[in-house]
Amino acid sequence: MPHPVPRCPDCQAAIGELHQDGCDTAHCPLTGGQRLTCGHDEDDEDCRSTWSGLWPGDAECREWDWWVRDVPGMGLIPCPANAPGAVEDLNRLVYAARWDPAAQRYQRI
Repeated sequence: MPHPVPRCPDCQAAIGELHQDGCDTAHCPLTGGQRLTCGHDEDDEDCRSTWSGLWPGDAECREWDWWVRDVPGMGLIPCPANAPGAVEDLNRLVYAARWDPAAQRYQRI
């Protein structure tokens, strides 16, 4: 299982620091989506997020035990966390969870 990354891979914000404007990794706290495409003004303080050390959605996938791995010829298939090549199933968030802006996390549907 991957460990937290000390700095954002795009803007280099440290854990707990705000992402820089234009960061590809930053999420919108209002929509849960990528900040670059959320439609809010970059200067909107309500649309600023901090780097947690994890990709948006990773914590929820880990908590709910949602994992996949890439199997040649089959694509991404569900698997246990300890399977070789297992990664968080972020695609499952699209149909099995929704962003809760008050809680600042995904909630299962």
